[in-house]
Amino acid sequence: MPQSLQDIVPDDAQAARFLTQATFGPDMEGIAELRQIGYGNWLNRQFARPRLDTHWDYAQRMGPPGCDVCDASPTDAPMESFWFQAVLGTDQLRQRVALALSEIFVISAVNSNIDDPVAYAAYLDMLSRNAFGNFRNLIEDVTRQPAMGYYLSHIVNMKEDSNPKSATYGRTPDENYAREVMQLFTIGLWQIDDYGHRKQDANHQDIPTYGLDDVMGLARVMTGLSWNGPDQSNNTWWGKSGKTWNQPMQMYPQYHSSGDKVFLSVHIPATTDQMTQAMADADLKMALDTLFRHPNVPAFFGRQLIKRLVTSNPSDAYVYRVAQAFKDNGNGVRGDMKAVVRAVLLDPEARDPSKLDDPNWGKLREPMIRWANYLRAFHVRSGTNQYRNQYLEDPAFGLAQSPLHAPSVFNWYSPDYSPPGELLDAGLTAPEFQITHETSLTGYDNFMENKIRATTAAYVSKTLGKADAMVADYSAEIALANDPDKLLDRLNILLMNGQMSPATHDLIKDTLNRITAKAWIWPKEDTRVHMAIRLLMASPEYLVQK
Repeated sequence: MPQSLQDIVPDDAQAARFLTQATFGPDMEGIAELRQIGYGNWLNRQFARPRLDTHWDYAQRMGPPGCDVCDASPTDAPMESFWFQAVLGTDQLRQRVALALSEIFVISAVNSNIDDPVAYAAYLDMLSRNAFGNFRNLIEDVTRQPAMGYYLSHIVNMKEDSNPKSATYGRTPDENYAREVMQLFTIGLWQIDDYGHRKQDANHQDIPTYGLDDVMGLARVMTGLSWNGPDQSNNTWWGKSGKTWNQPMQMYPQYHSSGDKVFLSVHIPATTDQMTQAMADADLKMALDTLFRHPNVPAFFGRQLIKRLVTSNPSDAYVYRVAQAFKDNGNGVRGDMKAVVRAVLLDPEARDPSKLDDPNWGKLREPMIRWANYLRAFHVRSGTNQYRNQYLEDPAFGLAQSPLHAPSVFNWYSPDYSPPGELLDAGLTAPEFQITHETSLTGYDNFMENKIRATTAAYVSKTLGKADAMVADYSAEIALANDPDKLLDRLNILLMNGQMSPATHDLIKDTLNRITAKAWIWPKEDTRVHMAIRLLMASPEYLVQK
């Protein structure tokens, strides 16, 4: 986007659309701020904003900063902290990008052997720190993060044993992380150009990025990593001196392979010298530098970030422009995350209002993003600043999704998933549809119907809600309830970025006009607001982010 246009936000709808892509959802104050300072200045301000708290500190104190009674359970504290920062944090862009990164560099509490909940707090903090850093540092921190080491089994990963007299003769390095760091985190399965197109050989066959030998060679590099500590003793290696989840894993030279390491056309020769920590660190540096410099990375990573924030089907040109920002931030720096995020959000396609009418543009809103959208739009707060959103991943009674609860390292869905039917036939992807089915849609609607009413002050008072009960502020909406057109105009901006069609407007308006009496503890006006929000958030026009 030309610099002159970075300061122009033409209307509230365009402001809300940008904030939907860049944050956990707009509120009226955020819309006003963006319109006043412009896209470019807003990004600069967000890049400079400090974090509200660290997830580690929240988990350690078991509550938000300044809590009088810190009573978060050790198990739930990391997720409470996530929602605390997602809703209240002024560093919205950092938190939103960190969530996107958590769906690329996946660890999960599901089917996991991670036995300490604070591990997830440490992992989220690591992603937040790297959201505006450099991709090279990001992949190093991901590689050395103990939670990732546990999840993909490269912590306490020992070198090969080829000594026939040894009790562990025949042992080979674990290959799990070596495979996934290539396939999922950096270069993908197939060689691609900067447009994201697969390259082909002389026989018109797609060219793989790596083979089994590359996995085996890289797996040797990944040996010798374990808990950080004051020494490289066996007690520290096994975590008997304490599990330092919030510190990067260190190399233990006695467990790091000294054999030949060949991967991606790089050869680290075998050594007969005594292995040292510096030598082991140098092996890892060479491996990560090789991945970082691989020509696939700019388009592979850029395309995934576009899909997480903006649209499921970016054009080749959009992917190319983001890839160029990855390769060079304008000052000769490769992998500058600020430059990549700026390119994703300010690309002409991302800001083009004509895309609202393009049926191939946009993405299905993730369920957890819809919930965050609601919490922010209506200033949902609790007396203790705690957000106890438990079991959101339940498809029948929740959202079928929750941060750091994906079923596998492949996230909730493949970035290239396409549901059978028109989308598949048209060659379009729609990743979020992989968790969209009859049960999850019904569960989402029931969840929202319950929460929209359960977060009212009247309900909390009637049911003797605890101090940590979440309460929404519907006062601005209730003031408009007797004028459905004005109410829907406000909700159209807050929740739908101005995309509500006349047909949807008229359908909801007709429903609201039929509400003429008090319903249980809620006056007519309150009930109209509840119904309007529920119907709007269940509508296809809301569910598809444009």
